[in-house]
Amino acid sequence: MKFGLIGTNFVSEFFMNGANEHALCNVVAVSDVTMAGAKAFADKHNIEHSFDDYKKMCDANICDAVYIAVPNGLHAQISLYFLQRKITVFCEKPLAANIDQVNEMIACAKENNTYLQEGLIPLYNPNFKILKDSLPMVGKIRQATFNFSKYSSRYDAYLRNENPTTFRADLANGAIMDLGVYIFADVIGLWGKPVSIEGRCTLLDTKADIAGTSIFEYPEFNVSLSYSKASDTNNICEICGELGILTIDFPSQPKTITFTDRLTQEKTILSVPVFENFYYEIDEMIKCINQGKIQSDLCPFETSIAVHDCLTQARKMANIVFPCDK
Repeated sequence: MKFGLIGTNFVSEFFMNGANEHALCNVVAVSDVTMAGAKAFADKHNIEHSFDDYKKMCDANICDAVYIAVPNGLHAQISLYFLQRKITVFCEKPLAANIDQVNEMIACAKENNTYLQEGLIPLYNPNFKILKDSLPMVGKIRQATFNFSKYSSRYDAYLRNENPTTFRADLANGAIMDLGVYIFADVIGLWGKPVSIEGRCTLLDTKADIAGTSIFEYPEFNVSLSYSKASDTNNICEICGELGILTIDFPSQPKTITFTDRLTQEKTILSVPVFENFYYEIDEMIKCINQGKIQSDLCPFETSIAVHDCLTQARKMANIVFPCDK
């Protein structure tokens, strides 16, 4: 499959790591806001074609699919452009800035019978399926905690009043859309959409959030979700039941899943070694397209809708408003 990349930030580098491991993925073009940026990325990764406009890349008719890695506020606009031309879209998370845009994108994919996939990395990881299949080991679940916090390399730039894109609400950015989306996806991927949610966030003067906490209510237990881009934690997540604990080492890229028996305290490693995460996303995409599908089996439209409905609700509770919000 011939891919075109839109955007040349660090996530595009991660995509290339996965693409280089997959025999059926061939990156043939890259687009950036400047030709210099596109050519520099292309030269580094031996990509044949460079463009300073994604529309020019589309007009060149050289790509079967595109990977979109641009600021969140542009995801819907660019995805719709390619879906309307029946070109497969792999859009980095979050799929869009709000639930209305997500619904519009999915409707467009269905109307044009064209594949659309959201880059919610953990849902494609083989260890996530192991985690989900292992839930009965803990018995009746009584509590669960998911944390994803990482001191952003761009937070210092914010403190220097440099206004980095990472913390700009006008671009639909912020902690909940960057880190929170991963743990929202983890929890919804495991148990589906919650009965209700509560959310609180700490806002910067840019009106974007720097940290937040949400509570997801399920019929028999609650889940606590915390995220921050101005502090570090060990990011260990736990699912606690009457028989034991399932521990996940890293919410966005689960590599080690451990079960601890409550009575014996014996620990069992359940996880398997994994490849570069983007390998699994690319593999899922190619497999589903070859089967004539327009959505992923591992991250179907239903999951993206649930995740973004919860994200939009949590933002409203915290008074985080993006320009595209109605």
